[in-house]
Amino acid sequence: MKQLLLFVVLLCVVTCSYAQGNLSKTVSVTMTRQPVSAVLNAIEHQGNFHFSYIKEVVHADSLVSVRANNKTVKQVLDQLFQGSIVYKEAGGQLLLQPNREKWFFVSGHITDGNTGQPLRNASVYESVQLISTMTNDQGYYRLRLREKDRPAPVMLTVSKELYKDTMMVVASGYDQEINTSIKPAAAITLGIVDVNQYSRVSETWFGKVFLTSRQRIQSLNLSQFFADQPYQSSFLPGLGTHGKLGSQVVNKVSLNFIGGYTAGLNGVEVSGAFNIDQKDVKYAQFASIFNVVGGKMEGVQLAGLHNHVIDSVKGLQAAGFSNMTSKGYEGVQLAGIFNISTGVTRGVGGAGIFNVYWKDNYGVMAAGIGNMTRATENGVQAGGVFNAADTVKGVQVAGVVNIARVLKGVQVGVVNYADSSDGYSIGIVSLVRRGYHQLLVYNTELLPVNVAFKSGNRKLYSLILAGASFVEGSRAYSFGYGMGKSFKAISVEVTEQSLYLGNWEAVGTLARLQTSWNKDIGKNARIFIGPAFTMYFNYKESNVAGYKTRVPGPYGAFKWNDHLYYWLGWHVGFSFF
Repeated sequence: MKQLLLFVVLLCVVTCSYAQGNLSKTVSVTMTRQPVSAVLNAIEHQGNFHFSYIKEVVHADSLVSVRANNKTVKQVLDQLFQGSIVYKEAGGQLLLQPNREKWFFVSGHITDGNTGQPLRNASVYESVQLISTMTNDQGYYRLRLREKDRPAPVMLTVSKELYKDTMMVVASGYDQEINTSIKPAAAITLGIVDVNQYSRVSETWFGKVFLTSRQRIQSLNLSQFFADQPYQSSFLPGLGTHGKLGSQVVNKVSLNFIGGYTAGLNGVEVSGAFNIDQKDVKYAQFASIFNVVGGKMEGVQLAGLHNHVIDSVKGLQAAGFSNMTSKGYEGVQLAGIFNISTGVTRGVGGAGIFNVYWKDNYGVMAAGIGNMTRATENGVQAGGVFNAADTVKGVQVAGVVNIARVLKGVQVGVVNYADSSDGYSIGIVSLVRRGYHQLLVYNTELLPVNVAFKSGNRKLYSLILAGASFVEGSRAYSFGYGMGKSFKAISVEVTEQSLYLGNWEAVGTLARLQTSWNKDIGKNARIFIGPAFTMYFNYKESNVAGYKTRVPGPYGAFKWNDHLYYWLGWHVGFSFF
């Protein structure tokens, strides 16, 4: 990552250095019917540099009129020479040399084939030279095309969303005007492939903010045209080696100084700020702020803030703030704040705050605060505070609470909740809406009055317990937690309770293994009775007047050592449900 950041910084330095060149300096020139040499002298004076040229090449004595206010030197020269001269910087000089390439212009009007009305924002392009333009409000277009070494016709294509593509054959080598009309597409074939197969990144929030309206319209017009090129570089979307058609080109190497808008990638893409790709991206994409991909992402995608893939991800996706995928991922997804996926996920999802997956998850979800799966969790959910899922077939582990509609796996948390359960809930409070909800009132050899709340299911339930002896001279109070399992009419439970005998500094601990036989005595009640084995640890005797001094009470206990005692006892009582 350090090498990547250094590379981006160097690119920015180079870009800034270029931006300060003579061609980027701003000048204002207003002259009417003056020699070309006079215009160049005025530019030299304002820009504080010198031109180097041959008078006959630039036609220095020709009279021209120029009106330019706060324009760059390059813009003024383009207006002055109309592409006949190329410019090269050499130290403090700007060389003016003849342009050996020959160009010609094609212009005309595009109209609706049914109504005859002018069509605005129709795209006219040449697919080999990758040159394009769009019609204005009057349907007018003008293209500047490169003349080929061997004279041959040039194929132009007119495209507009909801219209049929129309081809125009243009003779090469001279300026000409060609008008044509295009017809609306048949209603039965209206862009079915365009709507369903290709996600429109131009219509996302990022597309609306970072792309111009004409760039977005161009993408819609040319949704069926894409080209492949070995490389491209751009400063901003539309300002690059492929010009206005850069959004329709899939590249192997893509370098964007600030941001780029391309059709896709089959190699490496690096940006100083952001990358926006319409279709699939392979194999490595890096941006200091964000990446947006309209198709599938396969490989490594890294962003300083955000990654957004409208299809699916296979590989590694990591961002400092967030990741979003519409059709899931297979691999690793890491974010500083959150991950969101609306498709099936397989792999590891890690976030500093939370993960939200809308469909089945097969893997590990880990978040500092919480995880949410709106479908089936088949792997592991690990949340610092909470986990929530529709169906859990795997494991939920949370610092506070786990929630599931259907539990078929394991929940581990302070509080566990499930609407229905055929799994295991391990925690202080485990609630199953369609499971055990029992209130127990019973007697033991230690305390005559005890109550407990049992919740969970037959496979595993939790117990919250409290007991007391109010007999003067033998008072005692207990509270604790336990877990149990039911085998039809027999249940087995393990509990741990704290025993208070008048001195909080001498609270003892009761570890108890008990089993019971259960018999229904009514629709909502049953009686239970069974033996118990208890181990009692107390490192300090309390000896408080009015409280028990002998544990368990009716009879003595076996002594393991000075602090550990054990005995056999019983419990008998009623449960209500």
